[in-house]
Amino acid sequence: MTEDEKQSIKEQFNDIVGDGIAPILKAAGFKKRGNNFHAHAGELDWCINIQKDRWGVNDYYSTWQFTINIGVTWKDYAACLFDKACDFPLESSCPIRTRIGNFMGKGDYWFVLRPYQDCSPIKDLICSTIKKKVLPLLNKLKRLNDLWDLIESSRRQKPFHIGSEQNVFEINAFGFCLLCFITGNEERAEQFRSQMKQRGANTELLDKILDTYKKREEHETDR
Repeated sequence: MTEDEKQSIKEQFNDIVGDGIAPILKAAGFKKRGNNFHAHAGELDWCINIQKDRWGVNDYYSTWQFTINIGVTWKDYAACLFDKACDFPLESSCPIRTRIGNFMGKGDYWFVLRPYQDCSPIKDLICSTIKKKVLPLLNKLKRLNDLWDLIESSRRQKPFHIGSEQNVFEINAFGFCLLCFITGNEERAEQFRSQMKQRGANTELLDKILDTYKKREEHETDR
């Protein structure tokens, strides 16, 4: 691919992000750092990341790809897992994550850019999906209990999966157990930990996280 072709793709990407995605998210209360967006909403944090193809330009097909990741987290999760709070959490560190393709019924979907193409259809699709599907669902998630209700609404799903109308989010084991404790479902957390142990999973880190959270709770109670 020539330098002019690469520049054409770069300009398309900048147009999609700068004139499409960024204004929508900023209007919704997000702050931007590079290709990462963050918004604090009640007890939760919403995180969005625009992920570039790690393999770079595909010279054979003269294409370049990117996708959009969405995550939800909360202050205690970062404090317990990483031993420090974060004012601008990243989607990659969220316990609850998905990709925009799941809102489109396409799963792990990557947008493809080609030199000199009209990127308007891609930009319109992304902006429409964010406005009509991503933000409406995030706006339902402002409290820890909202997350718990989302999990409980779809018990038919496997343990690490959260159900919703769109059926899009997944939650990791650490996030699930910590959320159980935070929302007063300690028994559920202990049952889940026992199930993991029975399957041969290493629960050492999980136990450390839960112990850290319990100590934090005791400290807050004593103050």
